[in-house]
Amino acid sequence: MNNPQTSAAKDGEAQNQTTEQQSQKDDWQDHIAKLLEYSKQLKDDYQTQGKITHQLAKAEWRLSLRSLALITIFLGCFASGLVLLWAGFLGAVGYGVYDLFGSVWLSIATATLLQVACLAWLWKNTVYLSNKIGFSKTLKSLKQLFNL
Repeated sequence: MNNPQTSAAKDGEAQNQTTEQQSQKDDWQDHIAKLLEYSKQLKDDYQTQGKITHQLAKAEWRLSLRSLALITIFLGCFASGLVLLWAGFLGAVGYGVYDLFGSVWLSIATATLLQVACLAWLWKNTVYLSNKIGFSKTLKSLKQLFNL
């Protein structure tokens, strides 16, 4: 019953099974090695992307500061022009009142009244706009989010 061919066949099957198990083990090790390699590459790519993003942010910050400086200069020039325009308008109104009524005091009073009215309007709008500054709705939303 103990045939040498059956014994050899069983030994061959066992050897094939052992070889197959070793091959599967090697496949898993290869897969794990590839996963490690991919994760290292992914980490390197994220680091590179982070460096590029940092450089981009620095460049945009410099450009934004330059633009902000230029806008400030342009707004100063624009404001100067408006002041000159307003002064010219007050001068023209004052001259017109003086020409109509011949009174220097009346023309000064008219120009002063116009200036005070303009300043009152500017003050009212400044107060209105300053009340709009802030993050009240954002803070309320955050408080609700964190249940504070």
